[in-house]
Amino acid sequence: MRKKIIGAIVFIMLLLPVLSTTGADNTNIENEKINSSTLEDDICMVIYKAPLGIGVDLYIRNKGVTTLNDVEWSFRSKPSITATGILMTEKLLEGTIDEIAPDETVRIKFRPFGQGPKSPFGIGNLYMNASVEVDGMSVRTQQRAMIIGFFLIMYRDTYMDIKPPEAYERYLNEEFDLIIDVVGLDIYNLGHLPGAVNYVWADGTLESKIPDLDKNATYLVYCHTDPPSTASAQLLVNAGFENVYRLEGNFAAWKDAGYPIET
Repeated sequence: MRKKIIGAIVFIMLLLPVLSTTGADNTNIENEKINSSTLEDDICMVIYKAPLGIGVDLYIRNKGVTTLNDVEWSFRSKPSITATGILMTEKLLEGTIDEIAPDETVRIKFRPFGQGPKSPFGIGNLYMNASVEVDGMSVRTQQRAMIIGFFLIMYRDTYMDIKPPEAYERYLNEEFDLIIDVVGLDIYNLGHLPGAVNYVWADGTLESKIPDLDKNATYLVYCHTDPPSTASAQLLVNAGFENVYRLEGNFAAWKDAGYPIET
């Protein structure tokens, strides 16, 4: 047991030099393209690793020429289940920034202490979802990070989870260029979201359709269970698609909310 603990400590210590270089405090987000989202060219939101990779920092910058008032932000960390247990308890933080002046950057810190992990040296994935809303417009970014204990090792672009009420509002506003149901055809025919196409994930249909899809379009992906929908959404992201949403709760959540379906 003692050898295992010593080995784990040595492993973490060897990682610290890497963590320190990837977690620098960087507020120069003018030209940042990785892990960022923009809102009508006026506001930019970027997720950076905190110093030493312990937690993350969310930077919100006003890139416009007028002051932004009552900027609402929210940040949610979603747990990842691994062989070592649940790494972090799901937690939602939110608040309002009274105003952000032109060229001003606001930094919001998020640290994991007090939330987990349950395993001393847990290893797995952590999903971080941040959103900003101002003047009726919203922007969202979600990142996937490799985590060891409290340390974030690397980022990876991923899809964005979206709850049924927001998905329905975006549907009404025709913000989705394509809605994709990845369930089998027999289940799809029993009921699906209005206008949804059936590109089955399990038999490779979705993957075969990727070359024909516009990578700049906005997609909503869902299934009847999480594994196919998350795998399908990530498949699109890995192929270079930038605007991929996954419906939280999948078809059942949409139907239970009373939103329209087709058969």
